[in-house]
Amino acid sequence: MEVALLKGLSEDSSSLERARTLQYFEQLNSSVDGWKICAAYFNSDKDSSEHVQFFCLRVVEGHVRNRYSCSSDDSILSLRAVLLLWMQGKTQRKLVLKKMAQIIGLAFVIDYPQRWPMFFSDVLQCVGNGVKESVELYLRVLMAIDEEVVDRQKVHTCAENARNTLIKDTMRDQCVPNLVESWYQIMESYKETFPELTNLCMEVVGAYISWIDISLIANDKFIQCLMSYLSVPILRESAAECLRGIINKGMDPIPKLELVEGLAKQLESAKILSTVSDEDTDEDFRLRLSALVCGMGCALVNSWSKLVKRADTVNIPLSRNAIDEKLPYLYKYLNDTDDGVSEAMVPFAVQYLSILKGSNLSDTDRGNLQALLQVVINKYKYDEDHNFLSQAKDEVMFLDFRKELKVLIDNIAILDASLLLQTFQSVLSTFLSNLEVTSFVDVEVALRMMYLAGEAVTDKRFGTCTIVGSPWHQMMITVMQSNVARHSHTAVLLQVFL
Repeated sequence: MEVALLKGLSEDSSSLERARTLQYFEQLNSSVDGWKICAAYFNSDKDSSEHVQFFCLRVVEGHVRNRYSCSSDDSILSLRAVLLLWMQGKTQRKLVLKKMAQIIGLAFVIDYPQRWPMFFSDVLQCVGNGVKESVELYLRVLMAIDEEVVDRQKVHTCAENARNTLIKDTMRDQCVPNLVESWYQIMESYKETFPELTNLCMEVVGAYISWIDISLIANDKFIQCLMSYLSVPILRESAAECLRGIINKGMDPIPKLELVEGLAKQLESAKILSTVSDEDTDEDFRLRLSALVCGMGCALVNSWSKLVKRADTVNIPLSRNAIDEKLPYLYKYLNDTDDGVSEAMVPFAVQYLSILKGSNLSDTDRGNLQALLQVVINKYKYDEDHNFLSQAKDEVMFLDFRKELKVLIDNIAILDASLLLQTFQSVLSTFLSNLEVTSFVDVEVALRMMYLAGEAVTDKRFGTCTIVGSPWHQMMITVMQSNVARHSHTAVLLQVFL
């Protein structure tokens, strides 16, 4: 390695030094053995600066991407030795570890299963040394493999899709049970000494669950671990996210119903969902729980829809009852003081309303709609400190959130316009009856609900504002008699003169 030509990597280097370094990089990158020079220098620890390490790894990466697939046997074995040396673990910066994992993942998809059928056996042997850095690199390699093979957001060619299918099929047949066991051991072994490894391992589980056998993870051993982690502050966010990944696993409706209900019973028994409230200052954890409950609710609705198509008269009422039992959690998290937590629950609310369409609403259904509508009204309110003069990020996000809530209002109007009008009329009468002591956010939302009802309810059976006794006429009388047109707040006046 020509160390003098690496000076251009330092922040205080001159333009000439940077140009020489770039030229040297291109020279190494185009050389058949350039990667060996860089790998040797990287492994020697002669220069531990991040810029130099990345320089070396970029050359190795270029070799793997561009020449490795058609390398000689000696070159293949040489690179394999380098990768396994990395897997034995040594202290590295996080970004360097991620790059190393990416390179190993790229080599994996080229080699496995034909050229390196024992890849996972070799890697697990290195991980067995118990070195923290080795374990972390192993987990990051698994995430890199997931990104190359499974990530649905990445566009693949037909050849790559065929390759990825072969990789997953071979892994299922040969090594997935061993991988799963290693995950369990890592989660339990490092939960106290290095909890960040347990969190990373749960991320791996959540990623791989989509295509491996669900029974390897959805069992007492694993679920009990994840449930226990929900009570550990440093682990609970990852545990909730991992459970959501399990819930989102594609399954037939009846097993999915059993899986969701089994998990729901354990969460209720542990009082995880009911005891966490707005007073818990960890908004990120509340957000994860909201997303988990939303995933459970959406999974149940999806199962119900499939059972309806099958005309399964035995399991349809079971799935519908399971959905209704989750509604208190829908109200709870949708009504959270943090809009992010609340917004995470909207998909479940939308899907719940979808199953009511085309059916005769029972009194229980109407009660559920009423409860949901009250939550939507509450969340539609501005914060007292909302900045109406400067629309910053928070203000813009809230206005976008209002649009999502409006979708719920429109759907409720379709299901039961009479209920919607009665509720909005009551809100208007309550908040406009004593303007002197009522907050502007309550007055504004009351007026806003009136306008939203006008947009959502088009049924002429409810009359117009000119027909005496109609809901519209009564609401207009309430507005006119309230003296709200002289309100001091701009947000209220905008609604009055809209």
